[in-house]
Amino acid sequence: MLATCTDDNLKIYYIDNNAKDLSRETPCSELAAAVLEMMKDSNKLEPEFVADWISPNFNKLMAELDLGESSKKAQELWNSKSSFGNVLVYGDYDTDGVCATVLAMEIFRNKASQVRYFIPRRDVQGYGLNYDVAKQLAGRGCNTLVVVDCGTNDSEMLNEFKKQGMDIFVFDHHTMAAPPSFPVIVNPCEKHKLCATAVLWCWAWKENIASHDWLKYSLDLAALATISDCMPLNNLNRCLVKYGLKLMRKNPRRGLSALFDCLGIEKARLNEEQLSMRVIPCLNAPGRISSADISVRALLGMGGPEVVYNCARDIVRANRKRQAISEKIAVNITEEDKFVSKHVLFDETWPIGVLSGVASRICAQRRSPVALAAPVSGKIRGTLRVPVGGNAVGILSEISGMLDAWGGHRYAAGFSALIDKWQDVKTSLESLLAKIKIDEELIQVLNVEPDLISLNEWRKINELGPFGNDNPCPLFYTPHTSIDRVEPLGRDGKHSLVRINNAKLLAFNVEPGDLNSANSDIEGWVYHPRVDFWRGEEQIQFILDYAVTRGQSEV
Repeated sequence: MLATCTDDNLKIYYIDNNAKDLSRETPCSELAAAVLEMMKDSNKLEPEFVADWISPNFNKLMAELDLGESSKKAQELWNSKSSFGNVLVYGDYDTDGVCATVLAMEIFRNKASQVRYFIPRRDVQGYGLNYDVAKQLAGRGCNTLVVVDCGTNDSEMLNEFKKQGMDIFVFDHHTMAAPPSFPVIVNPCEKHKLCATAVLWCWAWKENIASHDWLKYSLDLAALATISDCMPLNNLNRCLVKYGLKLMRKNPRRGLSALFDCLGIEKARLNEEQLSMRVIPCLNAPGRISSADISVRALLGMGGPEVVYNCARDIVRANRKRQAISEKIAVNITEEDKFVSKHVLFDETWPIGVLSGVASRICAQRRSPVALAAPVSGKIRGTLRVPVGGNAVGILSEISGMLDAWGGHRYAAGFSALIDKWQDVKTSLESLLAKIKIDEELIQVLNVEPDLISLNEWRKINELGPFGNDNPCPLFYTPHTSIDRVEPLGRDGKHSLVRINNAKLLAFNVEPGDLNSANSDIEGWVYHPRVDFWRGEEQIQFILDYAVTRGQSEV
């Protein structure tokens, strides 16, 4: 399908004198300097800022990080005992929850006689700390409860367990419905955008819970979780991902190494896009269609090499199954006329575990908020996605009195409701989502012809990464000319390439006929480079993102 945008929706940057001056004062090429100016939406960056961005001072960033008073409370509890006895880590079923569970087990086993974990099933216990489950597990001989990636809004429950003699730690990052009354909830969400795994990792670093040398070898978990939860890749988060990627390229843990092999990913050339598009969906998949236990076991490296490799293969199979289920639901929603004008969609047959991914896809396609819901264990559970301009958590807070539970982030949230309240929830939510004003995001592009971007130049630009949320992969623009040619790519005719001078733009899932039919209206092309590997050699490719058409301001 051909993606288009109008030139009204472009903000075009150029390699100006400021970029040229900056490149002379910093370890930055003119093109990389112009890219950084575009990314920061600034035509004047200080050389010191550029130097710090390319080579961030990790120790300084960690020293400046404030995790709040609860961080010291958790440290005091940690230092108060030589052993926490039987420790239970209660996690969550997504990649952040899985990584935080693994990290907590690896940290606490140094002060425990036994460490177990429990990951709730999405389709049975649902999100968050489940009282009945936690009480049952505590009754089996739990001295210490470590809650990760949930628990922020469960102070009443936590205080009850504490009165029963349990030591309790909570490491979370979700929005607080109200200031927690339980003192050992380490959650700096009001000051810092960190995933739960990063909160735990940073606490262990700052409070000297584990040696810094040891913690450096667990940065892979923090990197995976940071990308998975779409945390802003600026300052500290960017460092966590940068150094975590470096670790995974050189010395990945056994489970990740096996997963890379199963996916055909060359470890030495691993990048953030491969983590986001291939590795993380696999780690998420078991928790979406059944139990996340297999992802925990893989990252822990439980069993011999053959067992770990089998875990990795099962994770890949689970992702294929998840993809098939999601595709069927997405096609059904797209093709059903009754869904076209609705924001809140419900079906009794939908498996709740895959709905978040489907909701993200539908939200992106429609540029409109969407909530998908299905019945689970006597309740209605749903997932909400909103585009830029909306606030998913804010929307749910307006109907919180109707909900059984809710939580999440600005653009993604989850909720549950009792069955007899569902019609009221559905009606109210539909009304609120219909009123959301969607902001049209300007697409920032740098006007550069593709044949001017060499492989070496792209490597220099990559030093501004890792790229992701709040530090996006740069996009480039080149005007359309009469000599541009569209040709088929591949044997099935489902892909195209656009020849521009000596360069080629690859348009995947765009048939040549679609491009040729739109050719007379096209003003230019938006594209991004990537590194491809062919027969063991690196080469640069250019991927077409948008065909640019004339906007209303020029009509």
